[in-house]
Amino acid sequence: MMDALVTPTPEDIRMSEAFESLMWALARPGTRQRLAEPGLLPLAASLLDRETTVHAGDGTMAAALAATGARAAPLETAEFVFTSLAGEADAARAATASVGDPLYPDRAATVFAPATFGGGGTALRLGGPGIRGTVRLPVGGVHPSFWAARARAIRYPLGFDLYLVAEDEVVGLPRSTRIEVI
Repeated sequence: MMDALVTPTPEDIRMSEAFESLMWALARPGTRQRLAEPGLLPLAASLLDRETTVHAGDGTMAAALAATGARAAPLETAEFVFTSLAGEADAARAATASVGDPLYPDRAATVFAPATFGGGGTALRLGGPGIRGTVRLPVGGVHPSFWAARARAIRYPLGFDLYLVAEDEVVGLPRSTRIEVI
């Protein structure tokens, strides 16, 4: 008897491409990774299901994320957080995302936020695992106060991982990444 081959559907392929972009983004912090589909929603669709919890920073995003089946949760306990970091209040709130606990640091949140890369914004110098030497990354759309709030919240191995998404690019900043505003 011949084993049946499972052919991936176009949806399977799209989800795999999004997930792979996210993995490369964390493996190479500060490096822009191309997204096959622009925006936050394809990334959310590749990660969220009814076994995950999610917090959305606004009602429109919450409605879109509800389609994944993920359960809504408060920011402080959600596994995945999709929010803007543009305003000072948003930035302060996002820095209260779960950092895990000493026995289970993997229970920390993964935060997703829209951003821009290139000209303007805050210039960052990144260092740490996955980065040869240091990398300079200009980031717009993130309130400058967020970086200090993130530094106060993260005590490796405790801390949250961050993805910044600009249209068809994503940058991953794991909790192990040292970030200096320059």
